[in-house]
Amino acid sequence: MEELSRIQARLESLGDLGELVGALRSMAASRSREATEAFAGTRAYCNTVERAIAEIAPLVPDPGDFGTGVARVLLVITSENGFVGGFNTRLVERMLTERRAGETLIIVGRRGRVTAMEHAVTPDLGFSMCTHVAGVTGLARRIAARLSKVAAVRILFAEPRIGAAFEVGVEEVLPLKDTGAERSAAPPLFQLPPAELMQSLAGEYLFAKIAHALMESLASENSARLSAMDAASRNIDHKLETLHRDERAARQEKTTNDMIEVVTGAEAVTGAF
Repeated sequence: MEELSRIQARLESLGDLGELVGALRSMAASRSREATEAFAGTRAYCNTVERAIAEIAPLVPDPGDFGTGVARVLLVITSENGFVGGFNTRLVERMLTERRAGETLIIVGRRGRVTAMEHAVTPDLGFSMCTHVAGVTGLARRIAARLSKVAAVRILFAEPRIGAAFEVGVEEVLPLKDTGAERSAAPPLFQLPPAELMQSLAGEYLFAKIAHALMESLASENSARLSAMDAASRNIDHKLETLHRDERAARQEKTTNDMIEVVTGAEAVTGAF
């Protein structure tokens, strides 16, 4: 039987760990909810830019032409921090099958880059993933600015599903294609030359799609973290129950041993007289 003092020390340590897991669980739930609530805004902005592109496209010879470079990019969005179960592994494994020859690999998220290197893949460029909703816009702007001269961009990211589930999605953002957005009957009003306006809209479309993918990935990441913390909490509860049972047994054994020592000592003293 393990010593009572050691059992009590383990109980105290597990109690502290349980509080930490509880805090992480609450934070993950809050951030997942915030990201989910922001979907409507990012999706609406994507739709607005798509409608503008649809209006201008008939006036531009080649709406799909964007930037001056020839680079093709696969942008993979992962998590910055851990405690997300197999979240990053699933994304990286999908990346291994999706990446095309000659495609520049950009990974958003420190943990995703570590996972990629564990699979013998070194990204060409990396960004730190934001950890809350307020950081999405700034990060999306930085990434879009870095990709302002590329010819083609695909985004690989986690799309949240009911519960803590998610699917790995791949979306081709550039070159621009017919999005199916409805055009108005009246001709559009514009101040810039159509080609220049389309160039600006393409950049804004790239930003909008990156922002929405970041938001979806952030929600999925925190749902995965919430699920991992739920599992950790159940495991801690099970261990605490086992240790409390061991503590009671150890305390009873200690009490019994103390009584035996007292009785044995008393008999020795009585026998001496």
